[in-house]
Amino acid sequence: MNTLNKRYIWTFFLILLAVMVAAYLFNVYGSSPNPKYYRSDNESIECVTVRDSEGNIIFQTGEPVHVEDEYINENNQHYIVTKVSGSEGIAEIKTQVTQAPGPDSKGDTIFSGDFYDQSLPAVAEPQNIHVVIYHTHSDESYIPTSGTASEPGKGDVLDIGKALQSALQKEGISVTHSDKLHDPHDINAYHRSRRTAAQLIKEQPDAVFDIHRDSAPARAYQTSINGVDSARIMIVIGRSNPNMQTNLQYAKRIKAAADELYPGLMRGIFMGKGDYNQDLYPTSILFECGTDRLSKEDAIIAVHSLSDAIVKVLRDK
Repeated sequence: MNTLNKRYIWTFFLILLAVMVAAYLFNVYGSSPNPKYYRSDNESIECVTVRDSEGNIIFQTGEPVHVEDEYINENNQHYIVTKVSGSEGIAEIKTQVTQAPGPDSKGDTIFSGDFYDQSLPAVAEPQNIHVVIYHTHSDESYIPTSGTASEPGKGDVLDIGKALQSALQKEGISVTHSDKLHDPHDINAYHRSRRTAAQLIKEQPDAVFDIHRDSAPARAYQTSINGVDSARIMIVIGRSNPNMQTNLQYAKRIKAAADELYPGLMRGIFMGKGDYNQDLYPTSILFECGTDRLSKEDAIIAVHSLSDAIVKVLRDK
């Protein structure tokens, strides 16, 4: 092989190597001005708006929405999604008014999960109540506060968990708050957080809370509680969980308590495709605390109110 051919070959490989390095660096460090968020079902989404047949908005959420997903709104009207096309969905009434169980209501459904075969945990004495908190999407932040919706390694949502922990502890509730990171915010986040949840439930808590924030428009989560601006809360339940009804019963009790104490705090209960690791425990709940378009302070005010509802249910008063 002559010298000229060798030069051509080396030049080709050097160019190829440069292209591969450039592609790798772009993949690692490149950023999109409009990042998409991932949930538990292997697809990227933006905010989805679900309407009734007359075009009225029923709810908006950054959660992926599928046909047969369900939603109980703040007035306990129960909807089922019948069509989804891109960022738009259609839903119809499933039940005009769902009779929500009161905060004192106890379910007796047997739960069969990966770790437990039991009824809802027995109501404990106040001094023995224990709750665990973690964050599947530990990067989630609030744009008005941090200037970004995502801060890998230090998401604002960790502070929301701390605020809920503090509020519950002031009421004498024992709390373990895990700040373990599950970044990046991708399709495997729930697989990573499952290990955290499995470790936490070894403590045999009375409830397990996965704290998030939504990515819906601000107006979907804005409210005022006793004259103070606040974010709202949405509960998310995974309908792919074979024991969904047990978790849903517990979610309804929390909503009923919040509706009684702070009308308007709860947006509703979304039942989406997936299990959100709720198959691990019968009182596992996912809370969406505000949206990325509202401030962290609004979300902190919201979880302070939410804590009162949680305490009411935990103490079974």
